[in-house]
Amino acid sequence: MIESPAKVMVRLLTTVLLLLAVPTFAVAGSRTEVYRQAKGATALIVAVNDASHSISLGSGFFVDSDGLLITNAHVVEDHTRLFVYVRDQQVYPAPQVLVVDADLDLAALRIPLKDKATTLILAHRPPEEGEDVIAVGYPRITDVLQMGFVLHPTVASGHANGIAPGRSRMNGRTTPFIQTTSNFNFGNSGGPLVSLQTHEAVGMVVHTVPYLERAKDRNGASIGSVTMKSGIGYSIPATVIRQWLAANRLAPDSTLRIPQKSGEVEYGARQDANRAFATGHLLHTLAMVLQQDADLLGLAAYHYQSAATLRPDAPWITRNLGLVSASLGQWDKALRAYQQALQQTPNDSALLADMALAWDRTGNRERALESYRAALQANPRSELAHNNLGALYLRIGRLEEAIHEFGQALNCNASSAIASYNLGISLEAKGLREDALTAWETFLRKAGQGPDMGGFRTKMREGIARLKPVIAKAQPVSGSPQ
Repeated sequence: MIESPAKVMVRLLTTVLLLLAVPTFAVAGSRTEVYRQAKGATALIVAVNDASHSISLGSGFFVDSDGLLITNAHVVEDHTRLFVYVRDQQVYPAPQVLVVDADLDLAALRIPLKDKATTLILAHRPPEEGEDVIAVGYPRITDVLQMGFVLHPTVASGHANGIAPGRSRMNGRTTPFIQTTSNFNFGNSGGPLVSLQTHEAVGMVVHTVPYLERAKDRNGASIGSVTMKSGIGYSIPATVIRQWLAANRLAPDSTLRIPQKSGEVEYGARQDANRAFATGHLLHTLAMVLQQDADLLGLAAYHYQSAATLRPDAPWITRNLGLVSASLGQWDKALRAYQQALQQTPNDSALLADMALAWDRTGNRERALESYRAALQANPRSELAHNNLGALYLRIGRLEEAIHEFGQALNCNASSAIASYNLGISLEAKGLREDALTAWETFLRKAGQGPDMGGFRTKMREGIARLKPVIAKAQPVSGSPQ
C-alpha cells in the first residue's frame, strides 16, 4: 500500500518531534541531579569576631569525602569563633583551619563529619564562553532573619563569559578570574560555580560587582544614589584552586577526580527538626554576637521550639532552647527545657551547671547548690560550675567557699578573666585587699594584651586603682623622727 504524501509528511514530523523530545527529558533529569549534588556539597560558614561584635557570612564546598572544605579567605579571616552548617542540618563549631591564603583569597578547612561528605569535582579546564553555569551558596540570610524561613542554599543560573585577568587580593599579581553574568549576591562568596554541561566545579565565587545608580524624580532632577547589582560576577578558576591545594599538600590531584554522590533528599520529622535546630543555632549565634539582640533570640527560640516538638528526645535541642530562654530572661521555661534534656543525659556536667543557674534565678538556692555539686561530681574540672558556684557563695556571704571555688576555676583555666576578677572581689570582701590586688595584677601581667571579653580586665584595672591608695595609706611608715 502506497502512503499519500500527506501521511508521509505527518509520520516524518512525528518521528522528528519524538527524537527532539528525548533529549529534553535527559537534560531535565541531569539538571535535577547537578542541582542536588551541588547543593549537597555546599555549606554555610559563619565567622564571628567577638572583640568587634562582627559577623562574616559566606559559603564553601567539599572537594573530598573526608571533610576538606574550601572557601574564600575573606570569609574566615579575623574570626574568634567559626561555625560550619552542613546540609542545613548539622552544626560543626571550631572546624580545623588548615590554610588561609589572603593573597589568592583561598582557605581550606577540615570538618569532622559524621558521614562521608557530598563532594564536587574540581574541573581541569575553565568553562567555555557561553557555557551554562550555576552558583550555589547562602546569599539571603536576611530572609531567615526577617521572614522566619529555615536555612536553605540558593542556586543562581548564569553564563560564563571567559577568563578576565585581574589582580590578586594582597600583592596585586596578575591572576585569572572567570567572568560570569548572573545575579550573585553577598554570601555567595566561597561557594562553587558549577558547569551544567560537565557537572564539575569550574570555579569558586569570589565577588560581585555593585554600582551606584543615580535616582531621579519625574522631572529628571537627581535625588540621590542607590547601590545596584550589575549582574556581573567573578570566580577563582578551579585550575588555580587545584594548583593551590597541591602546593599546600592538602589534596593530591587523584583524590579530586571522583565525586562522592549525593543521596536522595530525605524528608520527615527528623530532617525537619535538624534544619530547624541549625537555623535556630545560626540565629542564636548572631544574637549573642550582637549583644543579645532580643528579636533574633526570639526567632532562635521559635526554631528551637519547632525542633524540640519534632524531636523531644534530642537533648542538644532542648538544652539550646533552655539557653536561649535564659538569655530572654524566661527562667521557668529554661528550667523546663534543661530538665527535659537531663532525662536523656543525666550526667552532663555543663547541662547540670546550666540548670543550677536556672534554679538560682528562679529563687531556689538549695536546688541550685545541689545541681552545681552534681555538675562538679560529673566533671570536677568544670570551670563553668566552679565559677558559678563561687558566684552564688559570694552572693550569700559564704566568702571562704567562694574564694575556694574561684581558685578551682582558675586551676581549670588560668586565663579565665571572670574567675580572676571574682576571686579578687571575694578577697576584697573578706578584707584581704593585698591578696586581691596581687590576684588581679598577677592575672593582668600573665594575660598580656588581648580582647577584653566581658570587660573584666577593665574592671580589674579599676579595682587595682581603687585598692592601691587604700593599701598604701594603711602601711606603717618606718624611719627615725626628725
